[in-house]
Amino acid sequence: MMKQYFSRLLLLFAFCILAVSCSDEDEGTEFLFDREIMELSVIQGCADENDTSACFSVRYRLPIDREDFAYIHVWIDTTVVDDTSKAVSSKQIDKATKSIDYSSGTERVYDTLDLTELVKDYVDQGYDSVQVALFCEYTDGDPGSVQRVFLHFGDDIPPSRVTVYDSVWTTGALFEWYRPTDQTNFYKPMYLSGMIVGYNVVIWSSDKDEDLRDLKITLTGPDGVDSTGSTYYTRHSRIRASSDSVWFDSVSHGDNVKNYLRISITDGKGFDFDADSLNRFRMVIEGLKSMSEYTIGISAWDSVGNSSGTEGLSTVETNQLFLTTDSVAPVMPTRLYFMEDSLFPGMARLDSNNRLRIFWSRGVDPYKVDHPIESDTVVLIPDTCLFTLCYDTVAVYVVEHYDVNLKEWKEYGYAGGSGRYNKLYAVDGDTMAVSATGTFVTDTIRWVSPGDTIIFRIRAKDKSGYYSTALIDTIAVSPGKLASEMECPEGFVPVSTGDSASFCMEKFEHRNDSGEFVYNVLHSEAVAACEGVSASGFTVSLCKERDWELVCLSGGSLSYGVLNELDVDASEYLFSYCNVGTNDSASAADVSKRDYRCVNPMGVRDMPGQYQEWVIGRSEDTVAVAKGSSYKIYSGLDRESLALCTNRSYPYFTRPAYTTDSVYLYREGSKVDTVFAADTSRTLFKVLSQKDFTDSLQFFTVQDSSGNTIGEDYALYSEYKKGGDAWLDTLGNGLKYVPSEVKVVFLTGEKVRYREAAAFYKSPTIGFRCCAYPE
Repeated sequence: MMKQYFSRLLLLFAFCILAVSCSDEDEGTEFLFDREIMELSVIQGCADENDTSACFSVRYRLPIDREDFAYIHVWIDTTVVDDTSKAVSSKQIDKATKSIDYSSGTERVYDTLDLTELVKDYVDQGYDSVQVALFCEYTDGDPGSVQRVFLHFGDDIPPSRVTVYDSVWTTGALFEWYRPTDQTNFYKPMYLSGMIVGYNVVIWSSDKDEDLRDLKITLTGPDGVDSTGSTYYTRHSRIRASSDSVWFDSVSHGDNVKNYLRISITDGKGFDFDADSLNRFRMVIEGLKSMSEYTIGISAWDSVGNSSGTEGLSTVETNQLFLTTDSVAPVMPTRLYFMEDSLFPGMARLDSNNRLRIFWSRGVDPYKVDHPIESDTVVLIPDTCLFTLCYDTVAVYVVEHYDVNLKEWKEYGYAGGSGRYNKLYAVDGDTMAVSATGTFVTDTIRWVSPGDTIIFRIRAKDKSGYYSTALIDTIAVSPGKLASEMECPEGFVPVSTGDSASFCMEKFEHRNDSGEFVYNVLHSEAVAACEGVSASGFTVSLCKERDWELVCLSGGSLSYGVLNELDVDASEYLFSYCNVGTNDSASAADVSKRDYRCVNPMGVRDMPGQYQEWVIGRSEDTVAVAKGSSYKIYSGLDRESLALCTNRSYPYFTRPAYTTDSVYLYREGSKVDTVFAADTSRTLFKVLSQKDFTDSLQFFTVQDSSGNTIGEDYALYSEYKKGGDAWLDTLGNGLKYVPSEVKVVFLTGEKVRYREAAAFYKSPTIGFRCCAYPE
C-alpha cells in the first residue's frame, strides 16, 4: 500500500513538471519562472574599492527567457507595489522608481544595480529598512512574478573581532584585550563608537576531570577592578539576544560541565578614540594546573544583540589555545659584564657604530624544584649536576631596557630571541674571548649614545614559556673621547665638525624650563633664547648653519644624520623612526614618543624629522635659514631629499609681484605685449607711468609681541579693506600688522617669493637648537 502511495506522488510530480504549473485553482495568472529575476542578492559596498562611503547595490541573474524581454522595473518601498503582489499593472509600471532598458538585448547573465542614491532619502528619514521590488516586462505579455529583497540600514553589523593577548605562568594566565569598534549604521561607516553591552567569556580545559568553576578571577577594566564577580563580571552567566532584546542570563554549571567556566562581563561604553587606555580590559585567572592545555573564547555584543564571534560549546576546542608552564623557573645571574673604556674606568665603551656589547653568565633550566644550582654574579652549577640529567640550557632571552620617560620596560626587538647564543665566551684578562669551555653569552645593543645610562632587564624563558627571575643591572656608557676633553653644559653633548673644531650642541631641539619643546617662534626669538642660556666657559648662540650641517654629516659618513642599522631603505627609516613626513605633530612635541633610533654617532637626536631648526645662515642675505626636515608632509617632495643634511630652507611668503617704474606696451599684430624695460627694436604702443596705474597695495609694519619692528609686509589694498581687522589678524599669525602706507603700483600678474618675510616667519613645524662654543 505504501509503495503505491509513493508511486502516485512521483507521477503527480512528473505531471507538474510537464505542465509547468500545478495549482489547486482552475483559474488565475500563470507566472513563468523563466521570465523572472533570479538569485537576487544585496551588495553592501561601493564599486570603487577606494571609496569608503556606504553604498548599496543589488545583484541579480537576468531572466532565462530573453525573447521579447524589454525592461526591468524597480520600485523602492511598498507605496506602489506592496510586499505580497506577484504581478503589477501598467499604472504601477508608470510609477516605477527606475526602469532599465534591455530591449536592445544583452549577453550578460548577471547584472548589478547601484541603489545608493535611490535609497538615500529613506536613510535620511530614519528608515531601518526598505523593500526593493523588481519586475520584468516583456512586449508579448506573459510576465514572471515580482521579486523582492530588503535593504537594512539599521545596526545589523557585528562589532569587530576581539583580539586577545595572553601571558601565562605555572598556575595562571593574564588575558588582555581592547574594546572593539562597532559600526551602528551601514550608512555611517566612519562612526565606530557604538556601545558594547559586554563580553561572553568561556574557559575550557581539555582535561574533563579538571574543575574550573571556582577559579579565582580578577578583572581590571576602564571603570575599576572586580575580584569577586560582584561588580563588573558575573560567574556562570552569558549574554543572550533575541530579535528585540539583549539580556544577561545564567548558564548550567553542574558536574557534567565542570571543565568549563563561563562568565559575562559588563561594559556599556563605545570605543574611546581619544584615550586608548580607556578601552583596555585585563583578566587574571588563577588556580590552573601547571603544564596543562586550555582554550579561551571571548565575544563582544553590541546594544542590539550582534555578536563579534562565537564562544559556544561546539567551538571550545578551536578557541584560542594557551598552555600553563612547568613549575621550575630558569636560573639567571645577577650581573652584566661589558668592555671597559680606559678613558672612563668603570664605564662601558661603544664601538665605532655606537654599539654596546653586553655579556652575562648563561642561564640554565633545572629539571627539579630542589635543584642545587645557585645564582650569583654568575650561575654556579655543582659538578654533580650534569647537563641533560640535572638541567637544560636556555636558548631564549627577553632583553629590555627601562624607559625613564614612559616609566615602563621596553623590549629590544632585535635582541634576545632563540638560537643566538651557541657561541660561548670566557673572561680573558680585561676582555671576553670565545672559548669552548666558556659559560658566558653575549648580545649587541645598537643605537646607544655616548654618556647614556641604561637599566637592563634580561629574563630567560624555558621551552614551556616560563620566565626566570629577572637579571636587572645598570650600565653607564662612556661619554667618549670628546667628553674627556670638554665638559658640556647640562642638556648639551660634545660634537665635532670633523675638522678638529669641537663644541657642544643640545642633544634635542631646545626645550623650556618645563621640558616642553619650543617651536613656532621667530628666528630672532630663537637667537634671543639661545643667547639667554648661561654656561660658564662657553658662548651660547643659535647653531651656525655650517656647524649644524657638519655635525649632521658626522664627518661625511651619514647623509641624514642617523645611524641606519636596519635592512630598510632610507625613506622607511626616516618615516618610522624620525617622524619625517608623518603629519604627527603630537609625537614631535612629546619627548617620550621620540625613537632612540633617530640618533647620530655623537648622540645628537632627531636632526632629521620632528621639527625643522632655525640656524644662523652663512651670509647676511641668508641669515634666517631652516635645516633638517619636519613631521609635515610636503606634497610632491620625497623624504630623502627633505631630510638630507645638506638641505636648507629659506622661509618666504608668496606675494603679488608689482612695479612702480614705467611699463612699456608693444603691439604684436592684434596683441599687446607688456614689458618693464624699453626695447628700441620694437614699435612702441604706449608708455604707462605711475599716474596711469590703477592697482594699490597696502603696506604694513610688522611688530613682535614686545612692539619691536621686525619687518615690512604688504597685501592687495582691496583685500585689506574687504577683510578688515579679522583678516588682518589672520595675516599676522600672532604678530601685529600696523598699516603704514598705500602705494599705487602696476601688478605684473605674477607671484613672487617675498624673502623679506623671513624676519617675521614662524611655523609650528620649526624649532631650533642651541650650540655652546668654548671661549
